[in-house]
Amino acid sequence: MGTPLHPTPHRPLPLRDGVDPVCFRLPQHLPAEWEGRPAASILLERFDRSRDFLASQLAAGTIVDDDGQRITATTPARGGLALWSYRPLPATEPTVPLDMPILYRDDTLLVIDKPHFLPTIPRGRYVTHTALVQLRRQLAAAGDTATAAAITPAHRLDRLTAGVLLFTLHKDARGPYQTLFSHGLTHKTYVAIAPLPHPTHSPRALPLLDGQAVEIRSRIVISRNRLDCYEEPGEPNAHTTVELVDSRGDYGLYRLTPHTGKTHQLRVHMNSLGTNLVGDPLYPVVAEDGPDHPEDPQRTLQLLAAQLSYPPPAQTRPPDPADAVSSPATMHDPDDVRVYRSARTLQWPDGTPAPHHRYLPPLKGS
Repeated sequence: MGTPLHPTPHRPLPLRDGVDPVCFRLPQHLPAEWEGRPAASILLERFDRSRDFLASQLAAGTIVDDDGQRITATTPARGGLALWSYRPLPATEPTVPLDMPILYRDDTLLVIDKPHFLPTIPRGRYVTHTALVQLRRQLAAAGDTATAAAITPAHRLDRLTAGVLLFTLHKDARGPYQTLFSHGLTHKTYVAIAPLPHPTHSPRALPLLDGQAVEIRSRIVISRNRLDCYEEPGEPNAHTTVELVDSRGDYGLYRLTPHTGKTHQLRVHMNSLGTNLVGDPLYPVVAEDGPDHPEDPQRTLQLLAAQLSYPPPAQTRPPDPADAVSSPATMHDPDDVRVYRSARTLQWPDGTPAPHHRYLPPLKGS
């Protein structure tokens, strides 16, 4: 099944109010119990919670195969058959901030300044209240239906993380820009607020107090059975540079430079230093699920994707695969590098702003 981040190349159904159709594809080798059965009956059985909704689409003729041919109640199951349909939209969705200032727009790219709590793509309880669907609706409302259908995030930010988020606007740009991110050819600078290192709780982080950068290299693992990610012994697959650039009371403002892009990498690495981020509901302890509190800095993840830069896709080469956590190699004219910077500001736990722009890499020409 395709996803908004990795779309299926061909969708025989159009977007519906900004939301992708979904695909249930039968395996190439059908299980014995599916042989001779109508494909629709398998679909309804597999997605029992959406049975009535799917049955109404079946009756209306809006469930189709890869070629756009209607799936009927008697269409036989066969290996590899695709059944395209629309997902039922939730009756209600959690309310999230939807302010997404546009930092840059041309015929190829759209760059936004994502707020905390807004998901990048539809997932779980969040479908229409996502950056992707909201942008699709805006483009469609402006009459640009072709771009609305083609827009795709080139990378992803966690729902709880704010900052610079880049989308491509046509299919020819999708691959080159996603390659920039997947091959580590972009330079991302984050800022975060966390407690200052403590001799007892975070001895590994103490050099930060003396103005030294700390390099963290570890192996981060994702498990389907856990909400959080964790580190384990083995070949490192994640590398982050951590620097303490400012402080207020018992808290520090940190500049974080990820050299790899593992899920939750910055949060895991800060937690490993004993300085878990303010407002983090997963590290060091997974908190019970509850409502968002964007008005409360102590319950808002104080992590911001503050600046993103990258060379033109055509002028890059991937890093040496022999070193999974090395800095990327690039071949480009520095004057061609694009730089985008978030206008958002983190907050200290007492609610006062934590200015960070003077700690970011200089903008081109500055």
